[in-house]
Amino acid sequence: VPMRSACLAAMAAAWAWGVAAGGLGLNALIKSNQDQSRLKKQAPPPTVVNISVHDIFAVGVVATTVSALVAFLLFNYAGLLFLRPALAARTLRLQSFSIFFCSVWLLAAQIPFTIFYATRAARVTAFVGTVQLPDTVIKSVEKTLGTSSVYRQIPYLRAPAIIPWITLISFIAAASVLLVASRRVPIDS
Repeated sequence: VPMRSACLAAMAAAWAWGVAAGGLGLNALIKSNQDQSRLKKQAPPPTVVNISVHDIFAVGVVATTVSALVAFLLFNYAGLLFLRPALAARTLRLQSFSIFFCSVWLLAAQIPFTIFYATRAARVTAFVGTVQLPDTVIKSVEKTLGTSSVYRQIPYLRAPAIIPWITLISFIAAASVLLVASRRVPIDS
């Protein structure tokens, strides 16, 4: 396999960033669910609280999934280099294109995630029976509880807003190294 060491190094770095981004994204999803459950339980009956985070949740799931998918692919591609080097050499171009495709997919998820993180907040509504409580009351309760619906003020969303950008760069670097290596494979192999 041409550029074997460079391929392995690039794949290892991208794999590590993919695992980190996937783990941080999963952590944010879990903490978000825990926070929502905790806040809803603190509302005294008959108050019903609704928290909508669909905007950032949807793109966060995609970014997390893509990061984990690429980490899985890179782990398998690295294994292929050791176990079946001839097959690895023949599939370097396919490997690079799959990582490039996933990089575009991650970019498509990370742009809206970052915009939502920087500019939006969860939509919180509360009802007592059929009467909706005013936003001023909800904000006052948020402040009393020491919480915020503004995404950029939620600590566990900071890392998933930043780390996938570094992950994206590492994915593109790994895909580029694989593509360059694929061009150095002799035609007869």
